[in-house]
Amino acid sequence: MRPVRKPATGVFLLVVLLAGFPLIASLPNQVGAVRLGGLSLLWWYGGVIAPVLAVLVAGVWLAAAASPREGE
Repeated sequence: MRPVRKPATGVFLLVVLLAGFPLIASLPNQVGAVRLGGLSLLWWYGGVIAPVLAVLVAGVWLAAAASPREGE
């Protein structure tokens, strides 16, 4: 049987990415409203950073775990 470690870790990373948005929004002193390049930190995280990292996790980590191995 194949170990379940890689897919489970990849799914955990995706859940952590999802949890990042409410975590940033709940920071004191409205840290999520800080502007970077004219847009808020929450916008950058929810619109750029988290989706790009999610594609990398799903595309690289989970796809590599699902690919068949030679000799099995």
